[in-house]
Amino acid sequence: MAAAMVAAPVVRADDAPDFHLDLDTGGHTARIADLAFTPDGENVVSASDDKTIRIWDWRSGVTLRTIRGYLGTGNDGKVFAIAVSPDGKTIAAGGYFGPGLGDKPPYGDIRLFDFATGKIEAVLKAADYATYDLAFSPDGKTLASGGGDGVVNLWKQDDKATPGWTLDKKLDADSWHVDKLAFAAGGTRLAATTTDNGIRLWDVAKGEEIALPDEAEPLRDISVLALAVSQDGSVFATGSKDGQVQLWHAADGTLARTMPKQDFLIGSLAFAKGALLVASCGYRCADKHRSVVWNSDTGEKRLDYAGHDGIVYASAANADGSLVATAGGTRNAIQVWDPATGERKALLQGLGEPVTSVGIDAANGIIAWGNANPCPERVACPEQMGALDKRLELPTSERFFDDPQPLTGSGSFARAALSDGQWSLHAATGGKDALENAVLEIANGGKVVRSIENDATNGFAHSAFTLIDDGLGLITGGNDGTLLEYKAATARVSGEFTGHTGEINAMVASQKAGLLVTGSADQTLRLWNLKTHELIVSMFFAGSQWIAWMPQGYYYSSDEGDKLIGWQVNQGRDHEGRFIRAGQLKKYLWSPEMVRRAIILRSAKQAVKEMRPGVDNELQKLLQRKPPEFGIRLAEDQSKARDGYVAVEITGARDAGTDVSGFSILSDSRNVGDVTTRSVDGDKTIVEVPVENGQNTIRITGTNEFGYLTERSVTALARKTEKVEAKGKLYVAVIGVDKYPFLTDACSGHACDLRYPVDDATEFLKVIAQKSAPLFSSMETLVLVNREALDESPDKAQQTYTVANAGNIMEPDSHTIDDQLADFLDKPGEHDTTIVFVAGHGINIDEDYYFIPTDGRKQDADRWKRSSLVDWGDIQKSVERAKGMRFMLLDTCHAANAFNPRLEKDAQDARIVVFSATAANNTAAELPELGHGVFTYSVLEGLRGKAKTSDGGVTLFGLADFISREVVRLTASKQKPFYYVGGVENIVLAEP
Repeated sequence: MAAAMVAAPVVRADDAPDFHLDLDTGGHTARIADLAFTPDGENVVSASDDKTIRIWDWRSGVTLRTIRGYLGTGNDGKVFAIAVSPDGKTIAAGGYFGPGLGDKPPYGDIRLFDFATGKIEAVLKAADYATYDLAFSPDGKTLASGGGDGVVNLWKQDDKATPGWTLDKKLDADSWHVDKLAFAAGGTRLAATTTDNGIRLWDVAKGEEIALPDEAEPLRDISVLALAVSQDGSVFATGSKDGQVQLWHAADGTLARTMPKQDFLIGSLAFAKGALLVASCGYRCADKHRSVVWNSDTGEKRLDYAGHDGIVYASAANADGSLVATAGGTRNAIQVWDPATGERKALLQGLGEPVTSVGIDAANGIIAWGNANPCPERVACPEQMGALDKRLELPTSERFFDDPQPLTGSGSFARAALSDGQWSLHAATGGKDALENAVLEIANGGKVVRSIENDATNGFAHSAFTLIDDGLGLITGGNDGTLLEYKAATARVSGEFTGHTGEINAMVASQKAGLLVTGSADQTLRLWNLKTHELIVSMFFAGSQWIAWMPQGYYYSSDEGDKLIGWQVNQGRDHEGRFIRAGQLKKYLWSPEMVRRAIILRSAKQAVKEMRPGVDNELQKLLQRKPPEFGIRLAEDQSKARDGYVAVEITGARDAGTDVSGFSILSDSRNVGDVTTRSVDGDKTIVEVPVENGQNTIRITGTNEFGYLTERSVTALARKTEKVEAKGKLYVAVIGVDKYPFLTDACSGHACDLRYPVDDATEFLKVIAQKSAPLFSSMETLVLVNREALDESPDKAQQTYTVANAGNIMEPDSHTIDDQLADFLDKPGEHDTTIVFVAGHGINIDEDYYFIPTDGRKQDADRWKRSSLVDWGDIQKSVERAKGMRFMLLDTCHAANAFNPRLEKDAQDARIVVFSATAANNTAAELPELGHGVFTYSVLEGLRGKAKTSDGGVTLFGLADFISREVVRLTASKQKPFYYVGGVENIVLAEP
């Protein structure tokens, strides 16, 4: 089976694109093929079928560096083997590095990466076919490699050679597939296992094979997939497909001991301290087999380790053998544990989970999914439908996106159709590896009429399947991401759905909706056009974070979701790749309306053609440019920093073409704005950033001429000199629009005038003046409201005049809002606080959002006069530019055609606190008995004291919680407000 897992379809190099979309969830998303501790034991290095190498700080569980080589289609780029040099400076990597089997070798090049930087130092070319294992000799002067050509190559360090290494010897393993290699006996011996012809042992110095005893002969008929060398190097252990583990003397190859035979395939072996030997399950594990620990001297079992929930194909011990790392399970996790006690010390994995079940409610346009294993006690169960526990309403022309929600109740969700009329599907055992579900039997009237046997060319096994078209067709998915459509009567392929990179766990097809929904071990849920086979959108969910993206790169996400995917841009086969995160291209590709349109049209291509004609290759052009690359750290010399500031060093900006003027800096949630800079030598710049006592998170975002964003952060602990601090100033801007004299019939045939926005804005100003202003040194205001509406209530007008000078109250027309707000928000300093309150109508036009000022108008019944509207992007930029702490409160009429997702996203990224009247697909309510919109009423009541959670006053988090609960209560759950307070300290907003 291991041999089958690394085969690949033929793909020509000319067809391979320059870039590939890739998830980066903080962990591996595919099988981990190899593991190694660094010599000092501080880090774990892992290699995966997801085509990345990760360097982990295993104690913190964080990936320190992700190393990417050349990433191609299919298996091109998968990393099967890594080895860390004894000095810890170099990572050798081998795998399948070529465009296609049998097409244009070589595929077995070895890449040598600098551990500290991830840069490729050299490429060693000798093997034609894939490299499956690598090993450094104990002195680091020899590197052994073996793979698909059955030859072991020995490389010697050579300072005179360009790559620093010279091919010294070729050892013939008399095999087509060398699987594992290891030096033993102090580097004088080299052991190898093969999947087709037993095991081998060589005298390294002589390059001669050492004859093995008769006990090794039976292994020629069974795949030997695991190999490990004891701590003292005197013994090596081998593990085979039939569950046999044997120990051999390294000096002469004689058999030392046979361990108790297991009823599972031995996926990996590792020796640990105290002669402990760890054997892990590589197949047929179900829920009872994981890892077993023996005393290798006696054969006594010491303990079972059941930390993983699936197969384990890689393991390694640290230098002194006190810890073992094993990798596997459904989430491709690495676990570091004590082999003497079974105590887990660390869990290294990404945020996502395999999607194991899917369903669709076509009538209501809802999809559902789940992540639980439907049959942990079995190897495979494609006929068993897993539980659904989350749901998402797909957008329509009448409704926008909404956040995923927990699924309550089973609902009316369709699942995979295993029978339809006379037709039925059933998985059966078969194939050369006797996989439980390698054969799909197609029956008519209870009689099998056709069968489809999967192999390396079409998915290995049938992991999920469904009938379509009243039983006349079927779709089946394999455990490598292959997804094919067949005619039931002939079992001939009639189409392919291309996109998944991991096992297809679940699917459901809906003729009514025109959709195929699939869930995969690659942790994505995908929507396909059932008729054309086009991939419409892919989705990834991890807790509260999520992202939905189109093949063309346009996406919609939660606040941090666009940090989870990006594009690897290849720089050539002998160079490391660049990785550009989706968030770095937000300016161009963040487009919820585009994603929504793709789902409505059931075509991503058509959505792009309709909404952005002529820009089909926009992503390709963007990725040809480089984002700003720079690093930041706390400067070693803090002696010159002023009191209340820390010195932060920025490096690499010159190489990226980004100077200091291209940086925006946040200290916690406070916008620093312009800072004092002093250049150090060459490419280093020091910026002084104001901090508060305690821990401060400093985020520096660089922007280059192409609109790319790159974000770096550092944490600083600060203690300022004790002295009386001057309070910052409070800046408050309120906008309220009741009157729309040019829109007499533009709102569903009626006038667009509103009842409460001016009252909302002025009452908010009054309460802020009473409850919040005393917390600051002074307050400055900007009031843009309809004077006519204000003067209709003399008492309210008078109270407003006591806060804001009557001469400074201006009409909220488009020109005044644009000019006055921009000028006003340029005033705050880094210690000040700004609050912007907006009430009135909002409108979406294509992908843009506008606030409708009092002079807003239409060109005709269907088209708005954009010059009369206020582009929300301009308001947003003004708020982002304001220094200090920023708050926005938005009480505009949200509905399917008046929703501002960019406000939320941009504000979140800029760490602006946002309170909005409604989330997507809600309408803001106005209740006459309250005299305000429900949202504003809740804000006012909270600030007046009802949100108080302590004697100190009303805090930010307390207000957010109160508003959320109060709006839901007053509207009987019909309106749900949106707020974002992430990354912001829980400051006091109003006096007790």
